[in-house]
Amino acid sequence: MDTIAACGTQVARAPRWECAADIVVADDCGRELIGRLANISDTGFMAECEEKLRIGSLVEVDLPLKGRVLAEVRWAVGWRFGAMILG
Repeated sequence: MDTIAACGTQVARAPRWECAADIVVADDCGRELIGRLANISDTGFMAECEEKLRIGSLVEVDLPLKGRVLAEVRWAVGWRFGAMILG
């Protein structure tokens, strides 16, 4: 586990692996959007997408070595977002 400083405390987080893979992001509005995976961990991933996604929205993505996963968008800045894999 890596640790990061958050508001003066150390928070553990799963290690990230850098990657660059084209993905299709299926959002909860029924759209299939072109995206690019930036990093992945056991619990989530960071990617960019052709459309901005809402925090809290559900997406389905085919991830390398994991297959199709359902994830919740936890943060978004412009077209970049981070999602937590559910289940």
